[in-house]
Amino acid sequence: MSKSNSEGTPTVTVVVPCYDEETTLEPTLEELVDVLSQASFSWQVIVVDDGSRDKSAEVATTFGTRDARVSLVKHRHNMGSGQAIWTGIQHAAGRYVIYVPADGQFDHGEIPMFVEAAESGADIVIGHRLSRDDYTLYRRASSAVFLWLCNTLFEHQFQDVNWVHLWRSDIFEDFEPKSRGVFFLEEILVRARSMGKQVVEVPSVYRPRQGGFAKGGRPEVIAKTIAEMFTLWAERKLD
Repeated sequence: MSKSNSEGTPTVTVVVPCYDEETTLEPTLEELVDVLSQASFSWQVIVVDDGSRDKSAEVATTFGTRDARVSLVKHRHNMGSGQAIWTGIQHAAGRYVIYVPADGQFDHGEIPMFVEAAESGADIVIGHRLSRDDYTLYRRASSAVFLWLCNTLFEHQFQDVNWVHLWRSDIFEDFEPKSRGVFFLEEILVRARSMGKQVVEVPSVYRPRQGGFAKGGRPEVIAKTIAEMFTLWAERKLD
């Protein structure tokens, strides 16, 4: 790891995709920067505003005036969670890229654990949530079905595929994910594993949402996700 968190190219880029999160974004960035400022590695934070209709972009811009290591990339209109993360990856300068939500549900104190796992040889590090206390019965059921389908169709046995992920940046020299929605994270796992990349799971604490609302459980989002899942499954069967 780098000895300083301010010299040269950052070791870690933290991507924070954001869509209508003005109430949670500032405290999320406060905690994130506080944790990173105590880390032994160099870093940058990229907030990707995915066409928010509220003041999320203004919050990120104001924060960036206080700390130049925090920057904003803005989509003109909403393009989906996967595209927001992908935009951040494309702008990242770090050796590693980690995506974290803007809603305060992730404990940023876990980031060094993700980085340590990558430094030990993992190409991708994924967090598995130890609990999901604020999930409705509908969200619990849809998440369980999604995970079962992923593990069954793509022949792996992960405990969670849709939480915080860290990637070694250079894996994206070998492929580009096609999904720009909820399936984005799983697609990266599937394509990376097919190329022999090493994936490691680490436990992660899940905190109840501090504001805003969840956007991934809508029926139309689920339908699109399933369609993308079976498209990739068919593609792999034809290879």
